[in-house]
Amino acid sequence: MPVHEHLEFNSDSDRFHQKNQFRFRLYIAFIFTLILFAILITRMTQLQWVEHDRYQGLAEGNRISIETLPPTRGKIFDRNHILLADNQPVYTLKFIREKMDNIDSATLAIQVILNNIEPKRIYEFFKKFKQKNRSKSYTLPFTLSEEQAAQFSVISHKHPGITLTARLKRTYPYGATAVHALGYVGRINQKELKNLDPKAYRGTDIIGKSGVEKYYESTLHGSPGIQQVETNVRGRILRKLETLPTTPGKDIHLTLDIKLQQFAEALMGEMRGSIIAIDPQTGEVLAFVSTPVFDPNLFVDGIDHKSYNTLVNDPNRPFINRAINGRYPPGSTTKPFMALGAIENNFISPNQKIYDPGFLAYKDHRYRDWKRTGHGLVDMNKAIVESCDTYFYELSLDMGIDNIHNALAPFGFGAHTGIDIYGESKGILPSQQWKKEVKGKSWYRGETIISSIGQGYNLTTPLQLARAAAILANRGKIIRPHLVRSHKTETLEQIEIKKISNWEKVIQSMENVMHSKKGTAHKHALHLPFKMAGKTGTAQVFSLNAGDYDAETLDKKLHDHSLFIGFAPVNNPKIAISVIAENSGSGSKTAAPIGVKVIEQFLKMYYPETYPEQTPVNTREN
Repeated sequence: MPVHEHLEFNSDSDRFHQKNQFRFRLYIAFIFTLILFAILITRMTQLQWVEHDRYQGLAEGNRISIETLPPTRGKIFDRNHILLADNQPVYTLKFIREKMDNIDSATLAIQVILNNIEPKRIYEFFKKFKQKNRSKSYTLPFTLSEEQAAQFSVISHKHPGITLTARLKRTYPYGATAVHALGYVGRINQKELKNLDPKAYRGTDIIGKSGVEKYYESTLHGSPGIQQVETNVRGRILRKLETLPTTPGKDIHLTLDIKLQQFAEALMGEMRGSIIAIDPQTGEVLAFVSTPVFDPNLFVDGIDHKSYNTLVNDPNRPFINRAINGRYPPGSTTKPFMALGAIENNFISPNQKIYDPGFLAYKDHRYRDWKRTGHGLVDMNKAIVESCDTYFYELSLDMGIDNIHNALAPFGFGAHTGIDIYGESKGILPSQQWKKEVKGKSWYRGETIISSIGQGYNLTTPLQLARAAAILANRGKIIRPHLVRSHKTETLEQIEIKKISNWEKVIQSMENVMHSKKGTAHKHALHLPFKMAGKTGTAQVFSLNAGDYDAETLDKKLHDHSLFIGFAPVNNPKIAISVIAENSGSGSKTAAPIGVKVIEQFLKMYYPETYPEQTPVNTREN
């Protein structure tokens, strides 16, 4: 029997079942397809419409980057166009966090390459870097040598998001020389950041911190530019698209002569103190010395903690700008000014004499002269030439403190000079009103006596002393000391002169200090072919209380300060000077020879006719 005869097949029923099953599967597939298309269309709609701007910006950001170009800082030159502050090309590293694969790995690699930098400083940078904006670029605050730059170039492919770049770094070719005048630049701190125009300082991380660098920041800084570049996904620059150039900072020329500055600083050696040399006619500062000094190059990239602590803890305090912030008792350097005020206002005549037994007895106290045996009969000339204290003690009782104040004030004592550096101290020129306002007490005549020789409450800065000497040298023409040369001519005030012969008599007495046998500084001027005027001073650091001064038994910091003021040539002054050497004893022994040597050096350099056989060092400028 054939096999098909034994099979039973309901063709209609099976066919209906199969159609239903197929139809169900088709519906499921269709619905699934619709869902997929719905999801796809929804996502495409979101990307194309809802989040179009965001993703377009991100896509463009992967291709186009906007970089800020820091301006080139203006250079600083001395009066003879010698470069004092320059910009040196250096290498550094720039980071974009969102393009970096592994920040910790990059940190370790850079610590190995920059083995001259404390690892802690690099670690601290990356610690802060991790918290910054992911898409912005940040620059490592340390420079790389050519060798270190080459080492990074070899491994740069392992560290996407890090770019080796070149920039200009501030450098000071003369190191510590004139640092308190020049100042220095350093990293912008948070306090400074709050007061800066963010647009003007885009791409810049340094700013003037002190001296001329700070005072003329707006002149030196310039304006940043913008550069549009195309980069790949690893942050490497492919090409530059568009550039808005920077505006470089302007160069400035100082009034300083760097050679004279070096000469003066060498004379100070290891001593603490200051030397200020000024052109009496213009107020141009020729030398601006404050010792000890420090190297400003240490601060450009940020000084390390060890070096900074060494400077801060140095007992000689090199950070103090003694020229404008050192406040010292002026001692006997004020005697010519007091004498001029006395004879101008008829408190005494130049020829009137007093007898000096070596002290002034007033009430129950003896105010002693520096010369214990006394000077005998003393007139104004002898009082200045031999620096007789007793003469001024008696004169002060006739004048009173307010008249002494009024005699010294026109010369700038107790007032800012207006020099173009921030942070200048005023000093103190006491009066009855001053003591009442500051101390809340009345003035005593005993205080007038010690004020007459520049002690007591009297405090002055080296710059004030130099300015006072310059005003006296040019017969009352008031000058404003300045460090940057200007083509503008200032309208200068003139101290009222009641009788010019009084001025000439005081100046003659100061000339006798240098050139007469009894003068306190005569031995230092014996070789000079020109006439100069001067006045020595010795200022006590503490009260002797009628005891004896013995330098050998006193701590060095309690020794007297040594002071000197002077100008030359007398009849046509070209330079005025002040010298203060801390704790260095008598002004005639320490400060005076320094002052004479600086004046002599300057005249040799700029006025060789003063030395007929001298070959000029510099060409005098007109």
